[in-house]
Amino acid sequence: MTSPASDSLKEIVARLDQRIQTVDEERWLSSRYAPDEARHALIILYAFYYELARVRVVVTDQTMGQIRFQWWRDALEELQRGEARQHDVVLALASMMPKLQDGFELLGQLIDAHEAAFFAEDRNTEPEDQLVGVATKLFGEESAAYGDVAREWAALRRGDEVDQIQPKQRVSSALRPAVAHLRLRHAWKQGRKLSALQKRLSVLCAMLGARV
Repeated sequence: MTSPASDSLKEIVARLDQRIQTVDEERWLSSRYAPDEARHALIILYAFYYELARVRVVVTDQTMGQIRFQWWRDALEELQRGEARQHDVVLALASMMPKLQDGFELLGQLIDAHEAAFFAEDRNTEPEDQLVGVATKLFGEESAAYGDVAREWAALRRGDEVDQIQPKQRVSSALRPAVAHLRLRHAWKQGRKLSALQKRLSVLCAMLGARV
């Protein structure tokens, strides 16, 4: 999505927030519990991830897919030089990167992993675990403890069969806005189709009960 040069960062992040609410409601719900600055960073991260994930939807040709992933690599390299393309997500990333230690490396790894999953035509290898790791790092406590849980969550959200899921995991209060949505995997494992209210209650329970 291109962005007029006159748009403020606030306007851009507001647009991204609306987009994530529409296309990634579960993560969006968790992000509501973060302080403003951290919430904005989460939304920007999820918007970047969505751009990578949707490559498999908008193109089927591997060459075109490679071109799209390379576009994002080039955009990150330009950001490192202080240049930003007129694209909502790129402009928003420019504001987020100073807050994310090793951010360029981490986002580059997300691009690589999504590209590999695209070429393999295997959604099970999409980097859901890496995304959670980056999300928790935005709160100063990078954690790999929820990687397996994140992969289970993603598979169940897609409607894939998961033989057995891990028990509920305890989460520190600081990290809950980054992972509270993972609690939904328990309802999905039971085959329950949740209403909008039930989703919100599940995320709230994760925030209050400290387990996902």
